[in-house]
Amino acid sequence: MNGISLSIFTLLLVGLCLLFNVSPFELTSRLMDRIVNDKSDIQSVIKKTVRKDRRTPFQGLTTTIREAQMILKTTNRESVFTILVMAATILFIAGLILGLMMENILISAVLGVGMALFPFWYIKLAEITYRKELNDELNKTLSIITTSYSRSRNIVKAIEENLHHINPPLLPAFEAFVFDISYITADIPGALLEMSEKIDNQIYKEWCRSVIACQDNPNLIETLPAIVRKFTDIKETNDDFGTDLHAPLRIVGTMVFMNVGVPVIFYFINKDWYRGLMYSWGGKIILAVVLTMIFISINAAIKDIKPIEYS
Repeated sequence: MNGISLSIFTLLLVGLCLLFNVSPFELTSRLMDRIVNDKSDIQSVIKKTVRKDRRTPFQGLTTTIREAQMILKTTNRESVFTILVMAATILFIAGLILGLMMENILISAVLGVGMALFPFWYIKLAEITYRKELNDELNKTLSIITTSYSRSRNIVKAIEENLHHINPPLLPAFEAFVFDISYITADIPGALLEMSEKIDNQIYKEWCRSVIACQDNPNLIETLPAIVRKFTDIKETNDDFGTDLHAPLRIVGTMVFMNVGVPVIFYFINKDWYRGLMYSWGGKIILAVVLTMIFISINAAIKDIKPIEYS
């Protein structure tokens, strides 16, 4: 596709959006909303239950988008999802244009969908770092509070006197607990239960439940240090298996390098092979299929990369 054709195509897209008064970002946002929000009718639930082992590539892609949204919701960054949609829209259009510049309409569609997933893949990979940092922060915070609680036997005082040691994203949850007990309610177990729901971490929730039990039986305070030590066990396990956790992505990276290198090798070895691969319809179909498998493999590899969590 030459520069004139590309300009005409771009102006055509802009003209259609203006004609129907549709924003590309709004259109993509609505599409994402339909993908993320499943139908809740009983027929859909039954179909998913019966066919849960028959996952299609499209279901894998939609699952990636839903998981990215859930990660943002868990980390209190739901507003970032709009930015992700905008970035995905821009990358989708860039992928379409890049494929058209290669004069391959099949690759254009594959590149558009594949490149639109980049922002959601980034969120999935960033979750690993976030989870590790959250575990480290919880380990430090709960250790300090447990030590103070063991000394004072007063959980409100233990949290209040250590607020200046607590960092985000934990600080708002503990501040809200102290505020509730000081000005709203005297129900410490209820406030602890509410606080436990504000941070998505199983060890933290177990610690909160144990503190609730301590309100009736102070002797159970001695069990809290053992719960906090689980963070250290998780950290050591992740450090031991860190290399193995990233193995799927390394394997896919090697596969991508080999497949992308084939057209380059053809270009230097035999120009006829290169032209046949790049410009014949058979070659274009092969390239589109290979590129589709690359994106599906990357998506599956990123889904498999998860930090070890306590269950």
